[in-house]
Amino acid sequence: MKKSHVMLMLAAMLAAVPVNAAMAGETESEESADVIEIATVDELKAVNNLLSGNYVLTADIDLGGEEWAPLGSFVQAGTEGEEAEMPDLNYAFTGTFDGQGHTISNLVIDQPESWCVGLFGCIANTEIGNFKVENAVVDGTTMVSAAVGYTFCSTISDVTVEDAVITAHESELSGEGMYGAVAGAGMMSTLKNCSASADINIPDNTANAGLVGGGLEMTSVIGCSATGSITAGNNCYGLGGISGCGFGSEEFTDCKAENIEIKAGDNCFWIGGITGYAGGFEDEAAGVPVTELTGCSASNVAVTTGADAYGLDTIVGAGFFHEGLAESYGMEAFANPTVFVLEDCTDENVTFETAEAAAETEADAEAAVDAETAEAAAETEADEETAEAAAEEAEADAAEAQTEGDSPYGVWPAIAGENGTQYENFFDVTLAEENYNLWYDCTAAVVGESAAADTVAFMQGYISSDLYGEDAISYYSENPDAPMVFDCFYINGLKTITFLPDLSAEVEMEDGSTQTYSYEYVGVYPVGSGETMVYMGQEINVEFPCDVYRSTEDAGEFSYLFLRDDTMDETGHIEFRYGKDLEELQGYFVGPYAYWLTAGFDVAA
Repeated sequence: MKKSHVMLMLAAMLAAVPVNAAMAGETESEESADVIEIATVDELKAVNNLLSGNYVLTADIDLGGEEWAPLGSFVQAGTEGEEAEMPDLNYAFTGTFDGQGHTISNLVIDQPESWCVGLFGCIANTEIGNFKVENAVVDGTTMVSAAVGYTFCSTISDVTVEDAVITAHESELSGEGMYGAVAGAGMMSTLKNCSASADINIPDNTANAGLVGGGLEMTSVIGCSATGSITAGNNCYGLGGISGCGFGSEEFTDCKAENIEIKAGDNCFWIGGITGYAGGFEDEAAGVPVTELTGCSASNVAVTTGADAYGLDTIVGAGFFHEGLAESYGMEAFANPTVFVLEDCTDENVTFETAEAAAETEADAEAAVDAETAEAAAETEADEETAEAAAEEAEADAAEAQTEGDSPYGVWPAIAGENGTQYENFFDVTLAEENYNLWYDCTAAVVGESAAADTVAFMQGYISSDLYGEDAISYYSENPDAPMVFDCFYINGLKTITFLPDLSAEVEMEDGSTQTYSYEYVGVYPVGSGETMVYMGQEINVEFPCDVYRSTEDAGEFSYLFLRDDTMDETGHIEFRYGKDLEELQGYFVGPYAYWLTAGFDVAA
């Protein structure tokens, strides 16, 4: 089995484990009073071996653009309430780090499905600072930063991030987002005298992006400055020059947002020159202090949005408020927007424009050029009717591609290959004893050797359930707090399945019998439509599309094949479902196929 395929699976699983899962290595718990000097890349990496140590940087360090494993990780202390936001101190960085003015350059993190990524993944109950992160390229899914992914009850001071590109990727984790150059997320912390020059890109349905800090809750920001850009997709909220969110932050003092461009898609809200939203409640019983913004300035900030944007302002976009919050939080104070106070704050050339208005302005400015281009196109078009027919044909082709995928037979040709491809169960392969060392080695590279064995055991248990359908529904109904585990094995006696290029499939059963069935492509159908699951305290829509194929003969439990768009080339496995009823196969948490989605692995790989 190829090691790269194990790494692909491991990266996905580390991002998808339940909220009470171990995702990082154990570290020394005892405090270290000795000061440890760092002058090389290897010495910096070794911080993960003693996360409670006291460190000083004695030289500039060039990371050389190699993939970086963040220092410290966020493992939740519990699954409910405040514990879900508290890091387990065995895994977070709890020592001290003084950069002594040195620079760490060429940081690269390419973990599009991982949370809490940055030079430091998670810090807790500590102080770090006095260093620069230069030329960073960071990809993650939530709590993403160049410097610190998540800061809990800590102070970050005198940190400069220069020329960073931070890219967020949508996943089950990314609903609340939290992206910033200095800190992705902050809880009961302080950012002081920090500066950022960065470009942040976030996809649809994400939130809380700011150039210094992303989602800052109960976290103050003092003397910080920023320049750069934020580009957001549709249905995003909480975008600001300094921070995306300042919920319950006691103060924003002497912060400057200058020369910033914020672009957002449709249905985006809470966008401000300093912070997207902020504030707390005058009722002290709510435990969320009113935010005071003093001496802050926003200048040359250009905000462009799509349709239906709201909650926009030059300093603070809006106070935190949505209908139903009082009931959700169980506290009457949440029946009104959070309160913030502005004192001696200024704005200069902070503009807001819809994408439609910007397009109209650009069209007016280029009207003459457009007219000449159109005239030239008309002159070179020999037959106007032919051109119209070609356009209609292209439109029809596009509609067909949208309905049926890139191929008129969906993903099947890519899965079958030129000569047919036989797939055994992916998890039978990965859980085989001879592959244990691959699990261990790949996991140790992420979480450290001290926690590798326990983490491997947890992850293998997470994918090795034999419970699905009505049995699983009954079990989770009776045990609502149990970790949600899926059956990923072949069911109903299947041993291997071979997809052939002619839309036929040969199924080999555990009893040694084989049968070949022919199929026809019937289109794209959703699995899990209207179904949701609760993850990290938020409700997630689980719907996903599949290319569906129907047998042209009676094939029993193989009458329908549901294929996702995974291929060996792209993800190192394929994901699919099979069964005898089209409607029942569309249920992800209901019906006879509930909690089951299997995966195949190329036998020849």
